[in-house]
Amino acid sequence: MSPSVLSTLGAALAGCMAAVGLSAVLGFQTFLYFKIFPADAQQYKFLVAWIWILDAVHTVLICTGVWDYLILHFTDPNIVETIFPVIAITVAMTAVITLSVNIFYGWRIHKLSKRNWWLTGPIAFLSIVRVGLAFTTTTEMLISETFPAFAARFKILFTSGLVVSAVTDIIVSGARYYFLRNLRQGYSMTHEAVDAVVVFTINDGCLTCAVVIASIICWLSMPHNFVYLGIYFTIAKFYANSVLATLNLRNWYRHRYIEPRPLGILKRPIRVNTDSHISPGTNSSSLPQVQPADLSGMLPQKMEVFVNRQVDYVNDFPRGDHEDSHSNSSRKSVNIA
Repeated sequence: MSPSVLSTLGAALAGCMAAVGLSAVLGFQTFLYFKIFPADAQQYKFLVAWIWILDAVHTVLICTGVWDYLILHFTDPNIVETIFPVIAITVAMTAVITLSVNIFYGWRIHKLSKRNWWLTGPIAFLSIVRVGLAFTTTTEMLISETFPAFAARFKILFTSGLVVSAVTDIIVSGARYYFLRNLRQGYSMTHEAVDAVVVFTINDGCLTCAVVIASIICWLSMPHNFVYLGIYFTIAKFYANSVLATLNLRNWYRHRYIEPRPLGILKRPIRVNTDSHISPGTNSSSLPQVQPADLSGMLPQKMEVFVNRQVDYVNDFPRGDHEDSHSNSSRKSVNIA
């Protein structure tokens, strides 16, 4: 097999297989979401269903394009120069999925920043610009019909769309990190939960941004092969899985860090004097008296009581229809002497 086939059709096939694998992960995450959060807010359910449908269409387009290259035109050595319509449409679909994800994160940042439009406004603007560049790229691909013709005239156009996507990722991840760090106040369990969310935010933002940057580098340095295209196939998958992971990890964080602990109840034994015989008609005043046992020497001077404390704030991991909150368990020392 010649190197040109390895770097063109081979790269496209590898990217297709990776995209299908990530799509399977998204399908599993979607199943887990509806299984774990059946009573979640309707807007979250709609978002998850919408992203899953877009991802399924995106996967079908990728597989169809690779099928056209490898099967239908197997004997045509120049087929790698052709841009099939389904390949061009994947660019627009990637932008739509990216826009859906950025709307979700932009809305979360808008709440975290107390409706700061100076921050969320640029995110919304860049997301719309990204979609506009992607749809323009799709149109020009359909008109050009070949990769050499498209690269000769619209190389900057495709590059600009990827750059805007990377810049948006950096802004979104930086804003989420900044506002989440400000939530590190109160009890130690709150610190642990927020720290875990911050680590996930950094890793998540770095991963999607790194994939976009890798596609840009391969596109600028190797525009005549399909290495950049194989990487580009997976960009939408990482974005989609990012949202589902954000929603599903709420359950793990809740059980790992903020699950409320039960309040211990101390029951005192009752000692009843049963030495005397009770006969019918006996006056109640002569009945044996019920006396509590003397536990002064048995009980500790201090005991620990677990108090379930509700702290209201807007976090990056929504819990339902109402304002976001975390239940933080804390221990207080109470004197009982």
